[in-house]
Amino acid sequence: MPALQVRDFPDDLYEKLKEVAAREHRSVAQQTIVAVEAMVSGEYARAKEEPRRSIYLDFDTEAKRAARIKKRQELFESAKALAEECPQMSQLSADDIVKTIRDGREERSEHLFNLLIGNE
Repeated sequence: MPALQVRDFPDDLYEKLKEVAAREHRSVAQQTIVAVEAMVSGEYARAKEEPRRSIYLDFDTEAKRAARIKKRQELFESAKALAEECPQMSQLSADDIVKTIRDGREERSEHLFNLLIGNE
């Protein structure tokens, strides 16, 4: 999967992007993809004429989404507790962290793909 790096991104615009991502319960990367998809697909031009709708692939019900958000919050809390108990956790290399994130993204992508083709 290609990576995108934007140099000299304005701080104020990044803060606004973070706020929108938090409101939508997405990461900054996910929100950036949604924004680019909307712009490229023409949703950006129609935004003033039509009510806002998400074009992000989300097959979950509101209950599943709420459960996923709760699970994520619990995960962050347990990670904080674990970091306090195990100081060596803070010695993880950037490569370890990147691998963990990449594995999670691949797992989610595979799950979405299986939903699209009807394997789940």
